[in-house]
Amino acid sequence: MMRAIRSGARSARSLAGRWARGLRSSFPKRLPNMPWGAFQRLHTRAAASEAGGSGASLLARALSRRPKAAVAAGAAVLASVAVGCRTAMAKDILHDLKLKYAFDVTTLKDDMKINVNDARRILKNYYPHFVWLDVTEDKFFLPLFDAYDKDRNGWIDKFQLEDMIRRFNGHSGSTSYTIIAAPGMENFANSLVDADPDRFTYFPTDWAKFPDGSDNITVGGFRPVNRIRDENILFLASFHNNDVTLSQFYVLTMLAESFPKDLTILLPFYPTATMERVAKEGTCATANTLARFFGGLPRSGRPHRVMCYDLHTLQNRFYLQGSALASLHTAFPLLLERIPSTSIDSVAFPDDGAQKRFGSYFKRSHPDLELVVCGKKRDQYDPMKRTVVVKEGSAQGKHVVIVDDMVQSGGTLYECAKVLRAEGASSVSAFVTHGIFPRNSWKRFCKGGDRAIFENFFVTNTNPQVTDQLPENECFEVLDIKELVIKDL
Repeated sequence: MMRAIRSGARSARSLAGRWARGLRSSFPKRLPNMPWGAFQRLHTRAAASEAGGSGASLLARALSRRPKAAVAAGAAVLASVAVGCRTAMAKDILHDLKLKYAFDVTTLKDDMKINVNDARRILKNYYPHFVWLDVTEDKFFLPLFDAYDKDRNGWIDKFQLEDMIRRFNGHSGSTSYTIIAAPGMENFANSLVDADPDRFTYFPTDWAKFPDGSDNITVGGFRPVNRIRDENILFLASFHNNDVTLSQFYVLTMLAESFPKDLTILLPFYPTATMERVAKEGTCATANTLARFFGGLPRSGRPHRVMCYDLHTLQNRFYLQGSALASLHTAFPLLLERIPSTSIDSVAFPDDGAQKRFGSYFKRSHPDLELVVCGKKRDQYDPMKRTVVVKEGSAQGKHVVIVDDMVQSGGTLYECAKVLRAEGASSVSAFVTHGIFPRNSWKRFCKGGDRAIFENFFVTNTNPQVTDQLPENECFEVLDIKELVIKDL
């Protein structure tokens, strides 16, 4: 039998090879990753089924014993197929090859029909975020396919499949993430998992130290199964002091070298953003230094995404380059959602810069709010002294909220609040994205403190090491950025 196979193959190999390569070369762009061996095997199977009879039987026996000989037999059978049968056979082969090797549904011919099994295979094999298809296909996939199958014949066309993919994109949500959390971000990691356990998986990390004070870190997610390699990693960073910052860069470097599919770094508060320029030679612009740390991380594919909220100076984003790029977001939607449940009817900005940056949010969502702009004016008798004044708008009889991106000791907010009360404001509140409050300066805004002027002091949990200490029975209200993060991812 084997002698017959070799003899038939030698006599027809040249003709069959030229024809097969010609067929393959007619769609190279559609099949960029299609290996030649797989192409031959598919041709062999299609040729055997087309030729039928002894050819198919011969090929079946050869496949079970000698795969290499089967390829030669397939070439012989292929060459013996009548010219009139080649068009139909080529169409079937092309359909099979596309379903197996095409990575974009747009490569399918406009008039091509796809049955329910092919549609399921395309979605599961070539769109990785449809891994949940197995558990939801009965309640989502099959009814959706039936909705497109107008004729009830078990087939849909290319355009219906594309529309189905769009529907699947909306249904499946977004990318799943493996979470690694920095010290102090563990509670936030657990809250993400509680909000969407199908999308987020958290692996704790042991941030231990050796007796000499150097780091002895063990990152979770590697044992017993490696959940870092080929996964989307979400690292929850918190640079609240220099010690933990350096420790986290140790881990980020290791994660980037562990072959992740993608690395996203959530750094809600960028602590060095206020030090992005220098006024005299010799001063260190630490914003630039920190950005270079990010840019020096090992590459793992596309650039690492560094997510920040309400970056103090927007030009900081251009410091990040190389293997890490900034992704800027805002926490002001939290205040916009909170305003309707309060008596606030006016928004004040501590300076022109804050008004230019944040004023549009309130104009779009709450156009009836009175906008007030404050600013500092030099004293005509003492040029070194500057006082806060109201430059635009009126606070008379209004319930005002002063908004800014961050608060340190809170001196500027306090001075603005005093001026607004003097201008006739009924009440004054404050909103900041980042609460820094060095040396527990938040205590000065509590009852009995020398700055206890605010009815409500809204702050987000971008700096949880501080906001977790704020008392609940005081003016402070901590707004959670969890839902924003889930949406912004």
